[in-house]
Amino acid sequence: MSTPPTDALARAQGLVLALLSAGWTHQKIAEELGDRVSARTIYRWAKGEHAPQQASDLVALERLAERSPAP
Repeated sequence: MSTPPTDALARAQGLVLALLSAGWTHQKIAEELGDRVSARTIYRWAKGEHAPQQASDLVALERLAERSPAP
C-alpha cells in the first residue's frame, strides 16, 4: 500500500474542517459520504492524522463540500 500524498492529507483536512465549521458533525459527514468511511475516520482526517486511502474518498468529500456548505 502506498502512502497518500501530503497534498491529499491537507486537502481532506481542509475540507473536513470547513464542513465542521459550517455545522456538520463527523457522523453526518460520514453518512453523507454514503458510509464509505466511519465518523472516526472523518475525525482522523480533520486532525491531519490520516489522508483518504482511496482517491475516490477524497473526490466524494470534495463533492460533498461543493454541494452542501451546511447541513
